[in-house]
Amino acid sequence: SMEEQSLPDGRQEACLRQQSKADLIKANSGEWDSIFVRIDSNRLEVERFPCHLSVIEKSGLIEAQLTYLRSGKVARSAFRDIPESMQIETAGHWSLGPQFLTQEFWTTEFCLCGPHERRRAVVRQRRDWLESLVVIVEWRTGHAHPPFLPGREGSLCLEESRGETTSTFAVMGEGLSLGLELTISNTPEQQSTTWRWGSSALTRRYGSDRQFMRESVMTSPS
Repeated sequence: SMEEQSLPDGRQEACLRQQSKADLIKANSGEWDSIFVRIDSNRLEVERFPCHLSVIEKSGLIEAQLTYLRSGKVARSAFRDIPESMQIETAGHWSLGPQFLTQEFWTTEFCLCGPHERRRAVVRQRRDWLESLVVIVEWRTGHAHPPFLPGREGSLCLEESRGETTSTFAVMGEGLSLGLELTISNTPEQQSTTWRWGSSALTRRYGSDRQFMRESVMTSPS
């Protein structure tokens, strides 16, 4: 609208961030039951554990509390302002990163949202190589456990297919696809990592200088 175009850049950026925060809260707040599945560099599941996540928004503060159901251990986090490195889509999908572990390795987190389920991924990688992947299958408390997560511990694996500059890892359970895929793409100009669940996908791109390249949906019009 004309009104939006006449807003100073700072105001416009603030409005965008406020809208992004509202999108994030709408899709992600509430009570979630989940199963975390860790897949190592051999592309095989090494462990899984059940968790409960509570996400609430109080007077602009977003608070998350994760309970590890086996140990009872609780991890808490909270933020008022959207972290600079957080990318949020209108559907509430989000990603965060990179958190550098060494010069070479970093972790990124992706979250794709459905009305009553989410699929998250915590990716540990280099520019062109996947070190490990934690797949998090979540469903709203009170809703049915997704039927397609095989119940046996150790039953998930990654099936890799390579292109010229890409590696795609499909998450498989007892020979069946779970509709989840991770793609790592690397060229001298840019590195990108994409997390896919069915028809939803989220990509994070980095330039040759390792700077995050924001998706077009997140940049304000010039």
